[in-house]
Amino acid sequence: MGVDGSVPGMERRADAFVFVLAVIFAVYVRYTFRDFFTSDFTEFTSLWYAAVQSQGLAAAGTSVSNYTPPYMYLLYLTSVALPKVAPVMAIKIPAVAFDFVCAFFVQRIVALKYPGGRQPWFAFLAVLLAPSVVCNSSVWGQADSIYTAMLLACVYFLMTGRAAFAMAAFGLAFSIKFQTMFLAPALAALWCKRVIPFWSFFLVPVVYVLAMIPAWLVGRPAVELASVYLTQSGTYHFLTKNAPNVYAWLPERYYAVLVIAGLVAMVAIGCIYVWSVWKSRVAMNREIILQLCLLSLLMTPFFLPKMHERFFYPADVLAIAYGFYFPRQYYVPVAIGFASFFSYQFFLLHRTILPLQLLSLVMFAALAAVIVSTRSSLNSAQAAA
Repeated sequence: MGVDGSVPGMERRADAFVFVLAVIFAVYVRYTFRDFFTSDFTEFTSLWYAAVQSQGLAAAGTSVSNYTPPYMYLLYLTSVALPKVAPVMAIKIPAVAFDFVCAFFVQRIVALKYPGGRQPWFAFLAVLLAPSVVCNSSVWGQADSIYTAMLLACVYFLMTGRAAFAMAAFGLAFSIKFQTMFLAPALAALWCKRVIPFWSFFLVPVVYVLAMIPAWLVGRPAVELASVYLTQSGTYHFLTKNAPNVYAWLPERYYAVLVIAGLVAMVAIGCIYVWSVWKSRVAMNREIILQLCLLSLLMTPFFLPKMHERFFYPADVLAIAYGFYFPRQYYVPVAIGFASFFSYQFFLLHRTILPLQLLSLVMFAALAAVIVSTRSSLNSAQAAA
């Protein structure tokens, strides 16, 4: 490797060969789980896929799915492109494809710090081979990689000073999953620091509306399209759906009180977060933007009630980029991925390998490390100003 971190030609060819082998291995690992299914498939996604197979795009105009229509569009495209693929495999294809999109944007984020080096490609492979990433898409068949890819694009564009592209990507993510809002505290803080112009926030509802238009044209009422997330919020009544967060330690019998208290507490925490960034005199550089975004994606599902284990997925992936930016904190992505992976197993294997309370402590340790690191960056930059 050259003194500037670049890789000579011969080494580049060797690296390319190893990289291709690793990608093939990542694809093979996903292929081995093609027939694995859970109750989510039998009770939900198999019915959604059957609807798009029988009704075509018109299925997006019905309320057969409690997801937003863009996910149904992807299932429809899969059914058209690969009509003979078994449904259990077909519903995983969009998520697996977006595994690679997630890896691409992490690679681009890391390349901002290490242009011309190997690190960006290591980051690419780290995403593809991360246990929680493999489990989420190719084992479970969940769609978290799809909106996470858009969030990673948002972070990348913020780090490269393209706020309009960032907010458009955020709007696209929001049209897929409400959990996109976990990044909202960071966006508010960056608006206060004038990284994001206020007008660009209007791109979010514009993109959302554009994403809903095909479903509206095939018959889905506009009121339903505008209230999908409100309907979803009343689906489950648990303090935590196996999410390794603070509610793993709190009794379910106080659900009604703790849900309200948790929402109020999260609003307060979010305000403190934004105020702390706003009052600092720090200039927003790439490292601090990355820290703020990861902190937002971690603290929101950790302190909010009614979270699923999968809701830490964006933090799982972005933490890999964080580990390359702050290599001395390698334990942060390891801890986050560890907690997420083992929290999945209760649903996937119907058994508890590690207690949820222990996993919540691991996640809290990662959160605390990111808080300390971010605060140190803000304070050191402020002191130097």
